[in-house]
Order: sequence, then C-alpha cells, then structure tokens
Amino acid sequence: MKNIFRSSIAVACALSTPWAIAQSPNNDIDEIVVSAKGEQSLKDILTTTHVFTEVDIEAAQVKSIPALLERIAGISVSDSGGRGSATGVFIRGVSSSQTIVLIDGVRVGSATLGAAALNAYPIEAIERIEVLKGPFSGIYGADAVGGVIQLFTKKGGADASSISVSAGSDGLSEAGVGLSIGDERNSLYVSAQHEETDGIDRTSIVSGGNQDKDAFEETAFSLGGKLSFGENTTALLNVLATQSTVEFDNLFGNGEGNLTDNETLSTALNVTHSFSDSLTWSTTVGMNEDKAETTSSFPSTFETNRDSLSTELEFKLSDSATLTSGLDYYEEDITSTNDFPTTNRDNKAIFAQLQTGSEKVDFVASVRSDDNSAYGSETNGSLAMGYKYSDSLRVTVSYGTAFVAPSFNFLYFPFFGNPDILPEESKNLEMSLLGNYGHTNWRLSAYQTDVENLFSFDPDTFLAANVGEAQLKGIEAEINTKLLDWQIGLQADVLDAQDKQSGDQLDDRPERSLSINANRSFGNLTMAFDVRSETGRVDRGGTKVAGYGLFDISASYKFSDKLSVLANIDNVFDKDYTLNLATSTERFNTEGRQAKLSVRYAF
Repeated sequence: MKNIFRSSIAVACALSTPWAIAQSPNNDIDEIVVSAKGEQSLKDILTTTHVFTEVDIEAAQVKSIPALLERIAGISVSDSGGRGSATGVFIRGVSSSQTIVLIDGVRVGSATLGAAALNAYPIEAIERIEVLKGPFSGIYGADAVGGVIQLFTKKGGADASSISVSAGSDGLSEAGVGLSIGDERNSLYVSAQHEETDGIDRTSIVSGGNQDKDAFEETAFSLGGKLSFGENTTALLNVLATQSTVEFDNLFGNGEGNLTDNETLSTALNVTHSFSDSLTWSTTVGMNEDKAETTSSFPSTFETNRDSLSTELEFKLSDSATLTSGLDYYEEDITSTNDFPTTNRDNKAIFAQLQTGSEKVDFVASVRSDDNSAYGSETNGSLAMGYKYSDSLRVTVSYGTAFVAPSFNFLYFPFFGNPDILPEESKNLEMSLLGNYGHTNWRLSAYQTDVENLFSFDPDTFLAANVGEAQLKGIEAEINTKLLDWQIGLQADVLDAQDKQSGDQLDDRPERSLSINANRSFGNLTMAFDVRSETGRVDRGGTKVAGYGLFDISASYKFSDKLSVLANIDNVFDKDYTLNLATSTERFNTEGRQAKLSVRYAF
C-alpha cells in the first residue's frame, strides 16, 4: 500500500528528561527553559529537552539551523539538493508540518504548506535554540505533535559587536556585521548578513539544461532589544527579515530559469511585569509573513500573513508549585495566484499548566482548548511525572495528546481541498532513565506516538481526505563525558515508523542513526570532530536508500580577545550519499566535501 506519510508530504510540499544532555560543557542545567512555561529550569523539565546556547551555536560552525538540529538524537533531516532547498526536519519520525516552530514566542511558517522553513532563517542571528520533544498541544495548540522548536534572536549587550567574512567551496562567500550597545538591563542589537554560493546541481537529471549548478543567495536583517522599566517590568523586541533566491531543477522539463524568491518577516514584542514574587504577567504581540514566488513553467505565489497575541499569568502557589494560565489568539490570511475560496481563519485558545514537586517526585499537567474558525474545536493535554531514585538516577514518564491543523492547501486548494477535513490527532507515551556519575551524564528514552486522521489524497474523490494511521516507536540514547581533556558526546537512536494499515515503513525516516562528537581546547586553539551515520532510510513509497557515514572537522584559533579565525571541512572523505529521491529514477544530489574559512573580529 502507498506510504501515507509520504503522500501527505508530497502533496503539502509540492510542493523526559528532567534535564537535557548538555550539548557542550558550556550548558548550565540551572538555566530557565522559556518554551516549557512556568520558569522551569533545565534540570527540572520532565520531557526531553535540548538547548543550544550562543556559545554552542558559534562552536558548531554549521551552515544552517537544520544542520545543527540533526546533531540531536532522534532528529533527522532530508533536503532537496543542497543549500537553500526545501528541507524537512523530523523529530522522532514526526514531520515538519507536525512540529511547531516559534521565533521569540511567535508562531512562524507557511499556512498553505502547514510548515516552517527552518533553513530560511540565518543561524548567525540566533542566540539560543530550545527543542522540546513530545506532544505540546496542551500548551501551544496546533502542530505540536513532534514537539516545539523555538529560536531566540540576539538582543545585544556589552561586548557583543562583531564583523565577520567567510569564503568556501562552490563559490561560497559570506559577510556579516552585528552592532550592539547596552548592558544586562537595556540593550540594542542590529545585524545584517549576506550569503551567496554557486551551489551544486540539485538533482541527478541531466536533460533539458538541468545539469547546471543551482545557486543560492540570501540577505538577512535583524533588530533586537531589551528595555527595563524599574525593577519589575521588561520589554523585549525582535525583528527578523530574510530575502533569498533559490535556483532549482525542473523534475519534468527544462531546468533553465527556474527559481523561487522567498521572503520572511517575524516580529515580536514581549512585555513582562512582576506584580510580586508570586505573580508574573507576560504578553507577546507578534506578526509573521512568509512569501514564496516561483518563476518557472508554472509560476506561482503563496503568501501567509499571521498576527498573534498571547498573554499569560504565572502564579507561584508555593515554593514547589506553580500554575501558569493564559489566552492565545492568532489570525491567518493568505494571498495566492491560485483562487482559494477561503483565505482567512482565526484561532482562539485558553490553556493552563500546573507543575509541582517534592524532594523525590515531580509532576506537570497541562490542558488547552482551541477553537478554530476553519475546522472547529480541539482539546488536548499532557501529564508527566518524575521520580528521583537517588542523587545519580532518575526516571520520568509522560503521556499526552496533540493535533495538527489542516493547512489551507488541504482545506481549500482549488480542485483538491476539502473543507470537511479533520485535524490529525496523536497520542504519545514516553519513559526515560537519566543518570550522572562524575563527568558523565546519560539518558535512555523509549517512546511511542500513534497518529490518526492523516492528511492524504482520496483517489475515489480526487480530494484531500483523512486516510490512514501511523505508529512511531523508538529508543534514544545520549551520553556526555570527559576523557583525557576531550569533551565527548554520543547520540544514538532506533526508530520503527510504520503505516499501521499496510505495515510499510514510512519514507524519509532512517531506522538507525548514530553520531559522535568530540572537542578539546589546546590553549587558543580549539579542535572538534563529528561523525554521523544512518541506515534504513526509504523513499518514494518504500524504495531503499543506501546508508552512509560522514566525518566533519572544525577548528578555531583566537589570536586575541577580539580576533578569531575559524575553519571547517564537512564530509572530509567526499562521501557520495542520498537523502531524498526526486523521481522513481532520479535523486536529489547532496553536497560533497565542503570547506569554509572565516575571520571574525569583535569590538
């Protein structure tokens, strides 16, 4: 039987743990994880959480946000031929459209595709990334089946100004400048980045002029700031705008002159006020724009405009109990060259979360009710409990429900959309063991996610429909340790992702993945090595894709407190591998050996 998840993706794209395993020794497990609500510290969160700090992001020397996220156990990435191409990020086998993406608390992404293009946002503008795995519709509503990915932009402060230039393989050139003033209470940050590359030939198709290189160019601007009013009120502002041009191959015709211009704009204003030590109020006003204009044999334009408002109160009921409650509203409008019969919808929601604990036991419960003008009402929630067996061993268990909102394409696309289609719904169960001994931290997690009412295509009506069910089961393991002055991390996962009706493996999800990273400083020189491999990936309804292993190396040298030189080589052994098939006989190409040299000056 045809793979249901693959059908959904093809149509749409036509397109835990009480503390996270540290991504680097710079992580502080006592820091607050904003995405978890209720001022939960990293060591107290009961669902699997990963945090990349600014230090982690700079040290990783990766080209994009998806390239950084795939270093986490249980996250896989599938692109469509190199830098700038359509990229899917899968959390525990759950696709991009089933994972919510936030920028400074504001929902972002395309309402027609139903997903956010994480590769569209410049990693240079990001100060922090939080990844929460599991069902979070009990807090965030639609699309939080796989979890939450939240990006936090830079807000500035003392000694945060810098200028950088880079050059690399395939004609890569980058330049960026960030200007910062202020201190911990009041700050302003303004930055601009530009990147361009000749790129690679995105597909193996050589007919019709498709054998040429497909270029990518992006310019980004960000503005961030913090303003404190007295001791109790803080305002945070961010603006992140990007414009990019991506050349691509035509899978069924002439490949010359095909390109897509993408524009994104995310704006957020957050005001937080502490009435007392036990009561805090926070409100975020946001705006997101996402536009894609394609020039090809079949030109098209798809634009999303989303305005949002969320407000919440945090009550500290006691030293060990916190109640967070709030209201959430957003309105989505689309504009397209296609004649959608409906171009607007809104969503109203109310939610609450209670967290409490003792010396041995911790407990978190959440519930949220959504009312959407397009598809009706949904109520979801979650429960999580942690038990501290000893100072070095803890167990957590969680259960939750979540849902995915049907995109405008599934609801209203001409001659395909079905206004009666229902949201996808999921149930998730997870259990984790966590331990620490000396310099070693480890986590072992097992999970199962069942999804029903999957979006797909009904061949009887030629319309979108809820067809089929899927089950995703897996085990993740993470170990971080220090050995002979090397900081070493190991991440491994095994995934069984099946169409429950046919028993077929779902496309684009590797069955087994392994990554090992190691870094060490030698005075002013820091070296890092990364090895990652996967096997058991299928595509296009069950076609097997060969496994692979990649080796990356990076180094940075500080000539002074202000001047640094960074270098990295990805895919050192120039491995030829495949992530994604373009047709039954052709594939999307992947990048071979890639080298980059950067110079950064801080002032």
